[in-house]
Amino acid sequence: MEEEDSVTKLLQTLQNPAPQYVLGSVPAIATIGAAPDSGLINKLLWILRCLGCPFTGLFYSCNVSCDPIAMSAFWLPSDHFVKNGYKVLYRPFGHHTMEIAVDEQDKLVIQLLKECIAEASVLDRLSSLASAYYIFLGMFSGLAKAIRIGPCTQEDWPYLPLALAWTFPAIYRRVIGGRMVVNDPRHALENKYLVVRDLPHNKKSAQDAQVLITFVLFSVVFPWMAVLLAYFTRPVGYGCRSKYLTVLASIWSFNSLIAYISHLLGEKFVEGLLSHTPSWWADLFGGHCGVTCFDK
Repeated sequence: MEEEDSVTKLLQTLQNPAPQYVLGSVPAIATIGAAPDSGLINKLLWILRCLGCPFTGLFYSCNVSCDPIAMSAFWLPSDHFVKNGYKVLYRPFGHHTMEIAVDEQDKLVIQLLKECIAEASVLDRLSSLASAYYIFLGMFSGLAKAIRIGPCTQEDWPYLPLALAWTFPAIYRRVIGGRMVVNDPRHALENKYLVVRDLPHNKKSAQDAQVLITFVLFSVVFPWMAVLLAYFTRPVGYGCRSKYLTVLASIWSFNSLIAYISHLLGEKFVEGLLSHTPSWWADLFGGHCGVTCFDK
């Protein structure tokens, strides 16, 4: 009988509709993790990576212009870029940014990069706006309760969208810019190259500042603002939400710091430093993490 009751309760729980603000947060996660990778598994892995590391997804949204060529070129590895006849050491974005020399570029390469871009659908933009609505709702609800406007109630409030407030730049870019990379430029270009050149000093300094803002403000400060709001929201300590968000913000901050350091050192691939530099696993976590092949 007890087993039947537990199964019945489980089925009743599964039949309960999910809160609207939870469903409203899904498009924000999909937007921040949009990638031209082939295959569902690869796309889901990139979404999970961006969800676990805000700087990874925000770096693309905040530091790459809406120009079709730049948007497509972002996904290329470093060996697809040539400067003064030589391949560049790192991908020319962020702190290592360079400008694409369109006037010196093969027209076929430009055409292939532009063909990787498509206009975002109306449904895609509206779903992103729905996420923005629930995020704003969570912020206003938290602020109203934190500054003690109105009576103290024991009702829950949408703190999950508030925790995803750092996705705003990606939502804004999707709604306003309206462009997205749908075809993988790595497959489109194959063995072709992009010619790049150094940026003027003033533009380079502005780009460096933009990367720092992306890291400090959006990737670190925004998640911790959700923690503060959750802590001071009445009733204080409700569901230990501030502890939950503290763990979440700590993970996001640590991962963003690692991603920023990886970018600062220079990246050759979009996938990240540790994905293509196995020796770093051993350097960071000990010799037992080294890659060793054993013959059967």
